[in-house]
Amino acid sequence: MTYMRNLLLLLLAAWATPTLATSFSFTESNALVASIAGTPEQQRPDFSGLPPVQQRDLSLRALPERRLPRFMRELNTLTVRLAWQDEPAPLVFLIAGTGSRFDTPRLDTLKNALWHAGMHVMLLSSPTNYDFIAAASEHGYPGLGPVDAADLHRVMRMAVEQAEASTGLEITDYRLAGFSLGALNAAWLDQWDREQGNLFDFQRVLLMHPPVDLLTSIRRLDGMAEVRLDNLNNDDGFFEHIFEKLVAYYAEGGGTDIGTGLFYEFQASENALTDAELALLIGAVFRFSAADITFMSDLITGQGVFAPSMAGLTASTPLTPYLRRALQCNFGCYIDNLLWPWWQQQHPESNFEQMASLGSLHPLSENLRQSRFGVMTSADDFILSADDYAFLRDTFGQRGRFYSRGGHGGILDHAEVVEWIVNFLETQP
Repeated sequence: MTYMRNLLLLLLAAWATPTLATSFSFTESNALVASIAGTPEQQRPDFSGLPPVQQRDLSLRALPERRLPRFMRELNTLTVRLAWQDEPAPLVFLIAGTGSRFDTPRLDTLKNALWHAGMHVMLLSSPTNYDFIAAASEHGYPGLGPVDAADLHRVMRMAVEQAEASTGLEITDYRLAGFSLGALNAAWLDQWDREQGNLFDFQRVLLMHPPVDLLTSIRRLDGMAEVRLDNLNNDDGFFEHIFEKLVAYYAEGGGTDIGTGLFYEFQASENALTDAELALLIGAVFRFSAADITFMSDLITGQGVFAPSMAGLTASTPLTPYLRRALQCNFGCYIDNLLWPWWQQQHPESNFEQMASLGSLHPLSENLRQSRFGVMTSADDFILSADDYAFLRDTFGQRGRFYSRGGHGGILDHAEVVEWIVNFLETQP
């Protein structure tokens, strides 16, 4: 199971009225393939011949009062990545997508492009990433707009302070962007900053492939993980099935570099994955993210539903039974068993719909109509419903950019898309 999961993650590592990009060189019409494989190498920005990015990683102790078991002590600190200029410049914060660290390849591409355009850049892990939950989530229950915004805001203040002290960088103003769930985080973070007195006073805020309503999107993703294939009745069987197709491809002379090029070549072969297999592949990866969130949240908060008690946890504690239990829990399960009970305890007068609205862009619609906000996504992004697209078109108008294809995040490192993102973030509203 572990080997198959690692293979799956390697595959996906190659891998989240408005202006419609009508002449777009990205040609993959299958949104599932695009989401997994991403942009072909020849269509990505070319940074060769340019100076190397001046960058370093910063370690933050966001919650010094939190004490994790000794063998987990590396999770006491949170890492962010800073790329800085020697001259005064705007600082752009980039927030990663669901379950992701700050150093994902597609965010790294955006960092390079923004830095070469003359801006400071700071990369942040998603509040749903296990290291963020452990080191920086005050309550240990990620997934609600204002709660995650408070945690992110604290981390960003500390990171800027450390960056200024360690590099001497001068910041002229602040910009903000996020991918996928990170885009939802960015919208709520701007709202939180306004309520806290405009400490950052973001001049530009860009939502890249955002969910409009988190519940709608996670139901779609959870559904993809429930796809069942003929003659396969468990997850191990699915991974073996994918592995057999890859082995057959290699045996017939396929490449050995598991990356974007291989995946497109693989999909052009007789061993290509069907849409059902592609959907299950994507759903399985998001299920792993849900399992990480569930396990770490339960461990930090000590509920004992999917993780052992922190007090009795040692390096020799067998975790396999807990991890198996967490893997059976999708995003909906996390909400029902951990997030909602906690929220109800904290706000007994609140109902489920009121809590769910804190994972939506709808309460922020008036704020999002302001000129500093923009959105970019694909017209075939499978986390969005028809109503979601209508909301984005109505709310952002000419500040929205819809690409005709690309799935969920498959075009985030496409040269034309990167150019548009940089132009939006470097322009004053």
